[in-house]
Amino acid sequence: MTKLLKFIDPVHKPNGTTYFYFRRRGKRTPLPGAYNSPEFLQAYWALRSDKAAKAEIGAGRTLPSTVNAAIVAFYKHHTFTKNRPITQQTDRNILEAFRKRHGDKRIALLQQHHIEAMIGERAGKPSAQRNLLRVLRVLLDVAVKLKMRRDNPARGIKLDTIKTAGYHSWTEAELRQYEEHHPVGTKERLALDLLLYTAQRRTDVIALGPANLRNGRFTYTASKNDAEMDIPIAPPLAATIAATPMIGVKTYLVTDYGKPFTPAGFGNWFRERCNEAGLPQCSAHGLRKAFLRRMAEAGCSEDYIASISGHRDTREIRKYVQAANKARMATDGMARTLAMFPVKEAGQ
Repeated sequence: MTKLLKFIDPVHKPNGTTYFYFRRRGKRTPLPGAYNSPEFLQAYWALRSDKAAKAEIGAGRTLPSTVNAAIVAFYKHHTFTKNRPITQQTDRNILEAFRKRHGDKRIALLQQHHIEAMIGERAGKPSAQRNLLRVLRVLLDVAVKLKMRRDNPARGIKLDTIKTAGYHSWTEAELRQYEEHHPVGTKERLALDLLLYTAQRRTDVIALGPANLRNGRFTYTASKNDAEMDIPIAPPLAATIAATPMIGVKTYLVTDYGKPFTPAGFGNWFRERCNEAGLPQCSAHGLRKAFLRRMAEAGCSEDYIASISGHRDTREIRKYVQAANKARMATDGMARTLAMFPVKEAGQ
């Protein structure tokens, strides 16, 4: 059974409906939407952040001018509170680990070489290094604004660009291999087709359900950037949904216990399904990339692709379009050249 988030109190009704409440210190607050849906997570993290902030603000043992004091002030500052709840939690996790080691030290004494040493401790983990630097930059920006220190030493640190292609984009051969191993009618195939034919992130895919389908189109708000999505349901996906016997009441994808997946839980579950199909190199996010590649190879422009993917910045999409155009031009260029300079048969 998927482990529930902390402070979640589920209430199961006789009709099969489950309601979720945020319960702490005897107080119970109802949460909207399906478990792990965007509106559910937003309300959940808002309650978590509110509780944590109150505890920190009221902590009399926090000494002025310390890292502890700077972090408490940061949690109340617009720089932090303007972020989405899930982003706040990510940053909070980094800051709490930082506070655990350095909380009683004076924030004004933190220097560039100290930060570089912390980054060095994360050698071989470029993403962790960049996240630490990013969070310390904004923390120290706020400390400067609040006159807790004079400068921001994190601003002078530059990290090398991470040279990676990111998640592996599924090839057509890999898609066929998965489809052969997990046929239409299985939950495994439903997961693949939802990810592939919507080209959405797993957080949004696991929240999709019958309520999002209107007049043959999926409509919802993307969890990452609040983009209003309105995309047609692809016939192969519609056929897979119709052929799948186990579909949730609120979400298409549910656990073996009939409950919606968490993002992490679904990621782990789908990883196992890929492994079963002999595709350990493939992942859920790679299906999003595969469909965007397909659109580019079909000649779709960046705007067309963004209308499906929900990207606000088309720079990433441009990579797919450029790669597809390059392949087409290579094919066309070869054909034109051979037409002008045909190969002569022996004896001609």
